[in-house]
Amino acid sequence: MKIKVLIAASLTLLAAHLPTQAQDSLRYKLRMTVPLVDFPQVADLPQRYVSMDQSLEYARGMYEMSFWGIDALGNAIVRPKSPGRKIWNGLLKYGMTLGFSRFASELPIPLGEWAHEEFHRTVLGVNGIASKNGNWFPNRWDGTVYGITDASLSALKQTNPNALLYAYTAGVQSEVMLNKRISVEDFYKKRALPKGALILYNAWYVHNYFWFSTSSESDSAKVWSPTFESPLETERDFAGADLTAWAYDMFNPESAFTERTKFKGGDGVNRRVGFSELSKDAQTFLLRQKKLSLLNYLNPAIFMINRIRLGRGVAFNFFTQYAPTHFGNSISLIVPVQVGNRDLLFGAHRYNNRDHGYYGIELGIANQRFADRWYADLTLQGWQQPESFLKAEHLTGGAVRARLFHSIGKGVSAYVSLNGKTKGWEMGSPYLAANLSAQFGMRVTVH
Repeated sequence: MKIKVLIAASLTLLAAHLPTQAQDSLRYKLRMTVPLVDFPQVADLPQRYVSMDQSLEYARGMYEMSFWGIDALGNAIVRPKSPGRKIWNGLLKYGMTLGFSRFASELPIPLGEWAHEEFHRTVLGVNGIASKNGNWFPNRWDGTVYGITDASLSALKQTNPNALLYAYTAGVQSEVMLNKRISVEDFYKKRALPKGALILYNAWYVHNYFWFSTSSESDSAKVWSPTFESPLETERDFAGADLTAWAYDMFNPESAFTERTKFKGGDGVNRRVGFSELSKDAQTFLLRQKKLSLLNYLNPAIFMINRIRLGRGVAFNFFTQYAPTHFGNSISLIVPVQVGNRDLLFGAHRYNNRDHGYYGIELGIANQRFADRWYADLTLQGWQQPESFLKAEHLTGGAVRARLFHSIGKGVSAYVSLNGKTKGWEMGSPYLAANLSAQFGMRVTVH
């Protein structure tokens, strides 16, 4: 019911906004960033592919191409030749892209669900646990991460509980991270068909996952799931349900993974945790996270408002984001700004564990051209973060990401990227320890 209300509100605001949008000169039909090499992740992962950033960008590229096709199809069905037809054209394409986002995202190809599972896998992988993506057509199509023994998960919880908690929450972070990149880049570079419907879907996905996790359905799923799951522990999803498993292990760090109830009719434990199994404190915490996840809806881009003009040559936008983390949660306010030909980014972050909160900042400049064929991006972060969920200790650190682009042809650029971080959590990196990573890739733009 909530998603229907949000869709109706989106379409109403879209209709009101389209006439002003039509006055803008639309620049890009397609823009894809393709990381080809990501070191050391490609060496650290037991499966050797793909890195966290690669999975996110491959999925984003598939959405880009799909929306490009939907844009052309929508124009063929309703030609935007007059102001009235432009409104109907926009409503049609918003509905088509929302339907694609909702149903095609679960296909076993590089789209949302596939990237969600790959985010789980990269965190497990850099911690020495190999796995398979259960939403990939050579494997199977059931939205799982499998191929993992109970012993491996038990050892990870015992030796590095933060890593296991990060593995649980990394999947949802893929939707949050994708929305951030879409919102920022669609602000900097205007698109023929902005991806507001995809942003809406991702926000709904995160909130809906919390709704499921805090409802009786999570308990029902634990009861009926053994009927449909394999009796072999390596064929079952590593978490069962990400968010209830996260809450359970976060509030019970001393409990062995193998203390969970036995799997009925098969090997090992039932990895699913029902909401009713959580302690009262854990239930209260999870219910609060469900409310906080509504922050992901606070994004004007959902309503196709990708920039707010303050005057000639000055524009901004804003959006809030919530993401569960291994230490609790991250709440962010992101403000992209355009001043003349300067593309700037400002961000404020709050990192919370059970009892304490700390802050971080983010500053960036993008698409900065300094020679005929050369341009660059630079992002700086500084933070204080809880070290874990239950303890008072915190750590101070930050991250820097620099990308250098070289135009090698019409609409084609090559880039190299360096990303360095201290100890701590950075969304989009599977490493909680200090790390230095390098990438090489391509960017393709179609006007």
